[in-house]
Amino acid sequence: MSWTSNGFPEDDERQFWEGAADAPENPNASVQAVVAQDFSTRRLPALSDTQQAPVIVRGSGVAMGMPFLKRRERPLTLRIAVLTLITCILVTGIFTISPLGGNQVGVGTAFQALASSMVLNHRPGYFLYTTVQNDTPEAVAKKFHVQPGGIYELNGMYAGEEFSIGVAYKIPNDPNYGKGYVPPSIPSMTAAHFGSSRFGPNWWNSNAGTNIPSESPCAPNGGANNPLGYKLTSPNWNSYWVRGFIVYGTWVYHTGVDLAANWGNPIHAAQQGQVIWAGYDSTNGLGFSVKIDHCNHVSTVYGHMAKLLVTVGQYVTQGQPIGWEGSTGNSTGPHLHYIVEWNNLWVDPMLYYTSKYTISHYVSP
Repeated sequence: MSWTSNGFPEDDERQFWEGAADAPENPNASVQAVVAQDFSTRRLPALSDTQQAPVIVRGSGVAMGMPFLKRRERPLTLRIAVLTLITCILVTGIFTISPLGGNQVGVGTAFQALASSMVLNHRPGYFLYTTVQNDTPEAVAKKFHVQPGGIYELNGMYAGEEFSIGVAYKIPNDPNYGKGYVPPSIPSMTAAHFGSSRFGPNWWNSNAGTNIPSESPCAPNGGANNPLGYKLTSPNWNSYWVRGFIVYGTWVYHTGVDLAANWGNPIHAAQQGQVIWAGYDSTNGLGFSVKIDHCNHVSTVYGHMAKLLVTVGQYVTQGQPIGWEGSTGNSTGPHLHYIVEWNNLWVDPMLYYTSKYTISHYVSP
């Protein structure tokens, strides 16, 4: 290819000067060239009558440097590292979507937990309600037309746990949320057991049983078929019935009977036996509480007291004062939370009494 004095290949130059008044060999000829813009007409491209005007040079489309740049290969180790990082992020996201630990979780497999966290797990809308005196989970559920189980689940409450007065609790907007929810039981309350730890660190780990000191006073043995044979008497004399042992579906969400009287009303031992727990329960909300082993599979628990009058290991007689009525722990007013246990698992206290009157008033056994 030959080049002209203007710096263009001959063929290209011939095309660029094509249409001029005369050939470029005539220096007096009028020359027209394609330039970037015509400032008079605002049109692009434009024609100019001067050789000195800049021209648009047709390019070949091939880079003047390196026509072909090879794609940089990424090492296999880098690819594996990136895939591993993405996998870790996804797995971490699965477990952070759903608070599988939280305070409480229901019974379920690891697969169910993962599936629910990825697909079905979402917390419903809720509003906050601050409890007042005499509020209970089931009463609040009825007031707002929602499921008691929804309140237990949203607030991470144990089975049988009560409200505290003046605390803001989550109430679901969905009236069906929590239907059939099974809240977790208190630790060590999942199966019948006997006294492997008689004087435990709390009332549910202080286990009553047949392995008791020979000098311990025991209640009459009514056996499994005759609860009235244990002859339990009222723990809170001259009180009134607030609510009883409540079962919702297949689970218990009120584990005893609430009996209310004036603040400081004496609380009495329902039967003779040995005190195996006396202290403050902050975990499950019973506050100042006492547990008495009456032998022959039966024990009783007394919660929310203002003051304790007995100590661990002490023997008590039937009707002996063991504390004062109060509202400690999770409570919305002065009352006694009274539990009867069979082999350290709560049962309906009314099986051991003939009426609401006999459980709330002293009647000679």
